Parts: sequence; structure tokens; C-alpha cells
Amino acid sequence: MLIGEAKHWWRGTSQMLIDRGVVVDWVCFKRVFLEKYFPESVRHAREAEFMRLQQGEMSVTEYAIRFEHLACFYTQATFEAWKCRKFAEGLKYDLRRVVVPMAITDFLALVEKANVVERLESIGKPVKTVGGPVGSKSSGGSQRKPYDRPQQQGGSTTRKSTKS
Repeated sequence: MLIGEAKHWWRGTSQMLIDRGVVVDWVCFKRVFLEKYFPESVRHAREAEFMRLQQGEMSVTEYAIRFEHLACFYTQATFEAWKCRKFAEGLKYDLRRVVVPMAITDFLALVEKANVVERLESIGKPVKTVGGPVGSKSSGGSQRKPYDRPQQQGGSTTRKSTKS
């Protein structure tokens, strides 16, 4: 499936490997290809990025996609339970405090639960509205304005008109 320069490179490289007596299989191709087109320094940088990865401002779905992409560069052996712990540790605190006690060891199930918690958390958050002036001395209760107070006139209660 290689095209262009990569196709020409592989033709020459594979022939050279065969001439040396190297068995050219998938593992061999992958190693040589990555050495050529994806230097070790870049792979190490991605691994370090994976180890520092936090959800931050990403949604759980965005975080999971980034996590899985960078996990490919992690060079140590991993287990599903370790992957789940690593993912959960990087979640925002509000999500982590709910998800971690569940002790989920299946990555897809963990991502799904984190998504559910994220949706529930977003429902409970108040919508910010523009209020009165900052530093207002209003107690925020049902304090009435002077023009809302009833006026006594000849035994009946009427409201003062605000029209001029």
C-alpha cells in the first residue's frame, strides 16, 4: 500500500534486507518503517506526553481518543486494569471522584461510565446569568422597590403609578 517515495524506499530497503538474509515479515517491516519515518526521539516525546496526559478542558470522549492514540507509544507492557487506572487518574476531579470507586477494569466500560457521569455533572451545573452591579448591598431576597409598595388613599390600597 506504499506510494511515492515510500514505495521506492521500501523496494530498495527490502531487497537489501533479503540480501543480508533477514526474514522480512510484518515485525521487521514495522521496525524499519518506524526507524525511517518516525524517529525514536519523536516516539519518546509521545510516550512522555502519554504519561503526563490529563483531561483538562477536553470532553471524556476527546480525552479517551487522545489517550488511546498516545497509549500506542507507551513501551512498557500494559494490562487492561492498568490502562483503566491511568485513564481514571487523568480525569477531572469531579469525574474521578465518582468513577474511581467503581473500580472498573474494562476500558470501554470505564469510558462509558465517565461519559455518563460527565453528562450528569453538566446537567446539575447552574447556568451563569448576568446579574446586578457587583458589590450590590441587596440581600437577594424578596426586597420590594419603593414603587411596588401599596399606597393608602381613602381606605383603599392602590399602587403608585410609575408613568410620568
